[in-house]
Amino acid sequence: MSYVSEVNNLTHKIDVKLLTIGKSSDFTNYLSENLNKTKFGVVFCIDQMDFYNQSIPCNFEFDNQTFEMYNIMYNISNVDNGFLGNFNEPLPTDRQLLQLKLSIDNAYMDYYAKIRSKPVPKISVQTQAFPSTSNRLLQGADIIGAYGPFYFFFPPVITFVTLLLEIVREKDMKLRKVYYL
Repeated sequence: MSYVSEVNNLTHKIDVKLLTIGKSSDFTNYLSENLNKTKFGVVFCIDQMDFYNQSIPCNFEFDNQTFEMYNIMYNISNVDNGFLGNFNEPLPTDRQLLQLKLSIDNAYMDYYAKIRSKPVPKISVQTQAFPSTSNRLLQGADIIGAYGPFYFFFPPVITFVTLLLEIVREKDMKLRKVYYL
């Protein structure tokens, strides 16, 4: 984590903190004991990752190269979701999560490029909303035209009926008698 901080011009132990060293289950235990205090967490794999009774190997080889895995965990309750939003809008992109992944990937690439004495590549990311069509259910819907007469007609009718009932009740119970001289 100190190397990730150094490569990305972050302050170690302020911007980036090391929470636990050891098994990945130590981190999940930390999260269980400190609910909603950590937004993001990165678990670097040493031997194997153990998450909720599943073991995942950390390293795999492809084309004579060894790849190391890491896992980013984040608190979903702190991330906006589109559940109650507009149907035509895409889900929001968590830019902090994207920035974290980008900084770790750049630190990995920087580290291995320096070991192999090669030029240091950098990854940059640009995001854009996924194109989507308009919602068929709301396309051409005229809510005022469809439901307006109901809501514009009944409030005056209810007011008129209530006022009429009140006048009939007053007359029936003789509550207001006006004497003319």
